[in-house]
Amino acid sequence: MYRQIIGYIPSNVIPALVSVLMIYAYTRLLSPEAFGSYSYVFSAVLLLQTSLFYALPIALMRFFPGAALAGRQEGLLKETYVLFYAMGLAVVAVGVGASFVLPLPPEYRAAAWLAMPMLLFRSLVQLNQAVNRSANRMGRFNTIECLHAVLGFGLGIAALFVIGHGPEAIVLGLTLAAVVCSALDVKLLVSPLRPGAGPLDRAELLNLVEYASPLVAVAATSMILQNSDRFLIGSLAGAGMLGIYAVAYNLVERPTTLICASISTATFPLVVQVLEHRGREAARIQAGRNGIALLAVTLPACVGLALTADYIAASLVGPDFRQGVAALIPIMSFTALARGLRAHFVDHAFHLSGRPLLMLWTYGPATVLNIALNIYIVPRYGMMGAAWTALVCQGTTAVGGWFLGTSLFPVWLPPGQVAACILAVVPMSAALMLFHFPLDWAGLSAAISLGGLLYLVTAAALNVGGVRSAGLKALRARLRAGVPALMD
Repeated sequence: MYRQIIGYIPSNVIPALVSVLMIYAYTRLLSPEAFGSYSYVFSAVLLLQTSLFYALPIALMRFFPGAALAGRQEGLLKETYVLFYAMGLAVVAVGVGASFVLPLPPEYRAAAWLAMPMLLFRSLVQLNQAVNRSANRMGRFNTIECLHAVLGFGLGIAALFVIGHGPEAIVLGLTLAAVVCSALDVKLLVSPLRPGAGPLDRAELLNLVEYASPLVAVAATSMILQNSDRFLIGSLAGAGMLGIYAVAYNLVERPTTLICASISTATFPLVVQVLEHRGREAARIQAGRNGIALLAVTLPACVGLALTADYIAASLVGPDFRQGVAALIPIMSFTALARGLRAHFVDHAFHLSGRPLLMLWTYGPATVLNIALNIYIVPRYGMMGAAWTALVCQGTTAVGGWFLGTSLFPVWLPPGQVAACILAVVPMSAALMLFHFPLDWAGLSAAISLGGLLYLVTAAALNVGGVRSAGLKALRARLRAGVPALMD
């Protein structure tokens, strides 16, 4: 498991670094109002992408190990891509029709038209990457993830200088990057036409649809819960406040999501394979190990973000954004922790039990509560009220999802390891609160180095996630392998 996690590090680190560069550049090239307008459009695309197209990659990863055992990977790919293309055509038809009915403000018109191809090609990259993950094509997955991030940033910056400092420039750059990266997996794109796939199996296609359909409702509800605050802030408090809120959100959400996704990228296919090959009992134990691995990485990252908020804002964000961003990051860090544990660990119990629709029992009430509270709170308390509301709702969803999900698929989670993960962040937290550094790049680097070193030492001492045991075992194996060589 740890070898898989380490192998996917490039797909985590490079996009995270690019996201930092994006914030650094965009908060200096764009005003809060312009960044807020871009965030409004991008949030709409992200909402539609996750709501409509997230379910298909999850279904593919769930059925890929079984299809591999049965020797029908080509058939599964054909069914999956036929479904994707059908959904894409439906989205285009609805989108074009809506554009003639719904009036768009002039400042959003160009970005909205570019958002349509961006939605489709980003979703296509996501589906291609699900195949690469399931097939353990680690190198290819890393290459495409990194290229997607670098191209999106580079082309977006170029577009800002060519067509002007508006939201459409950044959207154009992201669209072109998605087009290029989807074309790299052209063999997957033509899966419905490949002769090895055989005729379309309607029974298997229906099985895929039946599994994915409930996930559409779940994903839509989850994304409304996650993004409704941004739409309400933009509508009720203005684009300027939304711009500051979006910068803080991106500084927290992007690295934490990539960390969680890098763990999940390696561990979710693994637990599915264990379930297929070794049965339910082995799978629930493996799922618990996955959860400890996720907690051991995500918890210190989120605590570290919260305690270095002033350094992050001073170093990475333009002057017009800094004060608000520094105040929002600590709240958003713990919201990201709850959201990451829920989406990348707790929700896996519903997928493994084959009953993903029951996630609506946690997402639905929290989404309604989030919207209702924000309608009242945002006009009175602005972005700070929205941030606290998100923390309460995401935390409630994670706790409720744990109790409901484990009643369906009883994940084994050792309490001793959970306690060790929590104790391991205590020295790091104490040091970052006691020691103060300059509010610049040197201070940020010093704070990260101090916190990271203390956490690594403490985690090794407490054997968090069995990392010390695994390291000693690998070292002993290496030494044993070297003894015969020395004797020769």
